[in-house]
Amino acid sequence: MSLVLLPTEVVLMIESNLDSHKDLNALICTSPRFARMFDDKLYKMNSAHQHAYVILWAAKRGLVGTIRKCLKAGAKVQRRDRFRSHLADRDDPESLKVIPRHPKSHPLTAAAEIGSMPCVRLLLKQGVSPNLMDEHYETPMRQAAGNGHVQIVQRLLYHDPSLFEGAFKLRRPLKIAAARGHLPVLKTIFSFLKHGDRILTVKDAAQIILYEGLWHCEEGVVRYALKKGADVNDQNSEFALRFAPDLQPRDSTELPRPILVQANKAREIIRGNSTPGWSYNVPCALHAALLGGDRDLVQLILDHGFDMGRVKNILRDACFRADTDIISRMPYAGVTLTSEMFQEFITGADLLWNSLLKKTIDKIKNEIGLKP
Repeated sequence: MSLVLLPTEVVLMIESNLDSHKDLNALICTSPRFARMFDDKLYKMNSAHQHAYVILWAAKRGLVGTIRKCLKAGAKVQRRDRFRSHLADRDDPESLKVIPRHPKSHPLTAAAEIGSMPCVRLLLKQGVSPNLMDEHYETPMRQAAGNGHVQIVQRLLYHDPSLFEGAFKLRRPLKIAAARGHLPVLKTIFSFLKHGDRILTVKDAAQIILYEGLWHCEEGVVRYALKKGADVNDQNSEFALRFAPDLQPRDSTELPRPILVQANKAREIIRGNSTPGWSYNVPCALHAALLGGDRDLVQLILDHGFDMGRVKNILRDACFRADTDIISRMPYAGVTLTSEMFQEFITGADLLWNSLLKKTIDKIKNEIGLKP
């Protein structure tokens, strides 16, 4: 006789003699009837560790039904992150004080990444913080913004707006959305910033996305930033800050998540406090455009009144860093490179710098094909 056609009493007897999850799961998989009979028991047999694994697995696939079953069986979802560095004060940036040995994502971050609104809504109802930071130093907002999920961004923002009112709360989501060209997401966040006491102003947000748009050649983002008040001559280094897990200016926007190491804990002074995990990029719009390498964006920055008196500083900085990409693209800005220009940087330097710079500049001139 087929197993499916057995009387309920016999099926219950078979089930009572099964000792493992695997065997019970195999029985459940044979028929929807058995699933209805034993699904709840299967989930209730899970340990807390197994529940956590199943919920994360389901969140990554948008399986809200599976998450509900785990919760019904008594599973708990972590509501707050272990770091809380960005929640200690409304204007505090994230802080890379701890690098977990075996970092795990959080279900809400995973659900936001794939854009699963049912999973996001269910987890928020369980009391999970919409601005939680998982062990990869990712937040649901950054994942949703970086993948262009406008509705998820809106849901997170307005679930508890106070969690996003601060000088650094929305910088990382703005940066990743700008780098990947997600204009609808940027418009949603800018709309949020216009209302109430958000601390991060629309103009400041525009300055942040201006650099990302230039570095990653997103013309639509650059034009939107300029429209919202970004200044091509602004020199505030705070707008060019980068957190260690985030994209660098030269990185592809599809680069996999980096593995954090102890060297990433390098500190920078941010608003008077020594903060680990941050670094400064060059706060110069023309430098960012040259680094991105898009001629049209270089011209756009010049058309908006960039101060050409700063070109010499850009060139000098590029020489010190031996950055041939920047130097070779200087003609994009109408700059004609000559040996005399480079000689100026050597003249007046002390003997040690003179020797180091001469070797570097000779190498650069050779690489860009400039005659002595």
